[in-house]
Parts: sequence; C-alpha cells; structure tokens
Amino acid sequence: MSSIAVRLRARAGLFAVSGGALLWGTTGVAVRIIHDRSGLGAVPIGCLRLAISAVALVIVFGRAGVRRARAALERHRWALLVSGAGLGVYQALYFLGVQYVGVSISTLVSLAVAPVVITLGLAAARRAMPNPIALTTLGAAIAGLVLISLHPGGSGGSHPLWGVLASVGSGLGYAGTTLLNRRLVADGDPLLLTATTSLIGAVVLVPFAAATLSWPHDGVSSFWLVYIGIVPTAIAYWLFYAGLRTTPTETAGVLTLLEPLTAAVLAAIVLHETLSTAGRLGAVLMLLAIGGLYVRAPEDVPGPETEPPAL
Repeated sequence: MSSIAVRLRARAGLFAVSGGALLWGTTGVAVRIIHDRSGLGAVPIGCLRLAISAVALVIVFGRAGVRRARAALERHRWALLVSGAGLGVYQALYFLGVQYVGVSISTLVSLAVAPVVITLGLAAARRAMPNPIALTTLGAAIAGLVLISLHPGGSGGSHPLWGVLASVGSGLGYAGTTLLNRRLVADGDPLLLTATTSLIGAVVLVPFAAATLSWPHDGVSSFWLVYIGIVPTAIAYWLFYAGLRTTPTETAGVLTLLEPLTAAVLAAIVLHETLSTAGRLGAVLMLLAIGGLYVRAPEDVPGPETEPPAL
C-alpha cells in the first residue's frame, strides 16, 4: 500500500472515531429529556436503546446478516458475549450517572476515566511507557475536561456521589470493551459487530429492566428514544468500530473525549447546565489537544500493527 493510501486511511480513521464521539455526545441530553418526560429509568432506556439499534441493523442486513452474525459468534463466542454485556452495563451505568449527577459531570467522569485506563493498560501489556507526545496530549485533554467540570451552576443531579461512582464504572467498562473490540473489529464488519453487541447488550439488560420496561406514551420521548437507538448507537458505534481499524487505541481514547465536550455544550444550551469561563478555557484546551492528533503525521502515530494480534 502506498504512503498516500496509508495517510488517507489514517485520516479517515480519525474522522470516523471523531464522528462517533460527536454523535455519542448527544445521548446524555436525549436521555434526560426521555427520563423527565416519561419517568423511564436508566436501565429500561438503555435496554430499549440497544434493542432499537439491533432491530434497525437486522433490517439493514437481512437474513444474510443474521447468518454472518451466527458465524461470528461461533468464531468469537466469549469475546462477543463479553463485549455485548459490557456495552449494556457501561451505558446503563452512564445513564444512571446522568440521572444522579447531571449530563456534564457524568459524561466528563466516564470519558475521562477511559483514555487513562486504555493508555496505562496498553503500556502495561507492551511493558513500555507511553511516548511523551501521547502523555502530553492525554494530559492536556484531561486538564481541559477538569476545567469544564468546574462550573457554579446546577448540574441537575439528585445523588452526586452515586452518580460519580456509576460514571466511573461506566468509564472502566467502556475502556475494557474498547480494548476487546479493537481485536474483534480486525476480523469482521464494524456494522455487524455493532448489531451483534447491541443485541447481546439488550438481552443482558432485560432481566434488570423487566419490572419497569415499557414504551413511553409521550410522542417526544418516543422520538428521542428512537433517535438514541439509531443515531448515537447504530451509526455512532459503526463509525467508531470502523475507525478502530486504522486508529491506535490510545488515540481513539483521546478522540472520544469529544463526547463530553459535545455533551457539556448541549447541556448548557438545552438543559441550562452552566459552562463557566474556566469551562470555556477547558473546551479550548481540549480542542487543541485533539487537534494535535490531526496535525501529527500518520507515521508519527502508532499504527494498528503495534496492537496485539486479532483473535
């Protein structure tokens, strides 16, 4: 493959991961709207979200897709089961965080934990310290997120401690499944991986959501429920998994910090969760850190070949 083709693939991967993160950033506000209008809890919303995503993708794939999903399950049964279960659990924990501590803080905590865990986990696996540029970029992005969280306005949360703990759990789950999915996506279609993990995640959540699982009667809630099932789930995870093919996991972890930035801005606009001067400064710092990933030449960024081999 020519150097130009390698550069184009690397850039496409960066844009795909970033696009997925931007779409994920719209989820928190939508979940707050659904909860406030319909009374649905975090786990039922998460279950319905994944079920909608799975149904939509089954319609897209048809019978051929179902056969391919079965074949993938035969090859990577336990990895896919863990990935799907992790998807269901960490996004349910995130929704709990949104309810308990507000959109901005929950998204900040869950997504700030993930890149740190990913970077340290891969460094331990490789038995080598991350390079200085990667550490600087990660540090700048995390510092920006911390500044975003320092605002005087109300976050809309009712149980801050439980909200933060749920968000930390979500971040740990997200980091673990990202490392696992990097292996899985090398051996399959990213959209098929999205469909399979969405279905497994929905099934895992059914026992926990069954007591309060129902479709909202409110039209606005129904619209946003369908929206989070298709746009920030089916489409966003497809973009993210596709980007993982050519984007190093540490880089993808930093790029997904666009999600809390997007969530904080939307929360400030829609839910009136205040973004202070420090928060604006943090947003600029975060954008500079993420922009640095685009400015760097693709050959300066570790490629997929430095990752563990696919399963």
